Amino acid sequence: MVFFCLIAIILCFAYQHVIAQLLACLACLFLAILCFKKAQHAQPENGVIILEQAELRFVNDNLKIQGQIMAKSYVFANFVVLRLAGFYKSHWLIINAASVDEMNYSRLKRAIIAVQQPS
Repeated sequence: MVFFCLIAIILCFAYQHVIAQLLACLACLFLAILCFKKAQHAQPENGVIILEQAELRFVNDNLKIQGQIMAKSYVFANFVVLRLAGFYKSHWLIINAASVDEMNYSRLKRAIIAVQQPS
């Protein structure tokens, strides 16, 4: 959100007309809302994770994702960023350590590290 606010301010200084400044601000607001919705969709608050080897299934009230964990997945201290190759397209999924019990979170990290290791 801060990024889009800075872009809107820079564009307001670049354009001389008030209408162009308002259009730039509205465009930045629209893009900020769109990016926020996309990030909120990628990081659900609750759900069930079923992990079988490198295959992951995530289910909650609004979202059902199934796919194979790709090597583009990342492990951080308090969260993991999963890139899942689904049946016809791929998905990003962000899992927070606080939302999963410790044992399942460590299993998920190990599965990601195992996928990232060269064969």
